[in-house]
Amino acid sequence: MLSGWGACMLNETNPIITTTGHIDDVCVWPVPSYPDARGRLFKAYSSANVELFPIPFVTYEHFFTESNLNVFRGMHFQGYPHAVSKIISIVQGSAIDFLFDMRENSATFKNLQIVNLNAANPTSIFIPTGVAHGYLATSDKTIISYRMNGPFCADCDSGFSGKLFAEFLPIPFSKTIQSARDADLLNFDQHKYVSKCEG
Repeated sequence: MLSGWGACMLNETNPIITTTGHIDDVCVWPVPSYPDARGRLFKAYSSANVELFPIPFVTYEHFFTESNLNVFRGMHFQGYPHAVSKIISIVQGSAIDFLFDMRENSATFKNLQIVNLNAANPTSIFIPTGVAHGYLATSDKTIISYRMNGPFCADCDSGFSGKLFAEFLPIPFSKTIQSARDADLLNFDQHKYVSKCEG
């Protein structure tokens, strides 16, 4: 399984995915961890540390998801006119994170980036606008932190089925646990983003 930046590989089995590997503007970094006799402190993000994360980011809202083993969430994004970037961080458990570049003007358009997340070695990911996100929880009570740089807009919220990445899952996609909404998402080749929001 690919992790982090990974080497790009041509995908010959899936005609929609161009390559698996790096996506432009996505940033993956290890979270500093400071264990001691009491437990552990780890810092997922600091605007004061440009070496840790060089991209300016203002958190508008911050929330967490808790997922049981084999829960698949995705693929989600929030589009124009209220597109948002996000920083996700693993807090507890483990997951396989999927990022898919939907930006037609991007050099990595239709690239898939896969990142293995494990709270034992915490990681954060900056996900720019135009990149869809989802993950499969690979342990019970997996907790993911989401920092968003703008408000949630239901009329700009969209997504497509994670079935596109079935070949990269350790279990059949039909065995994943999904919300009713995610289970009803269209396949990527059938999906067309249309916002009901006028700005």
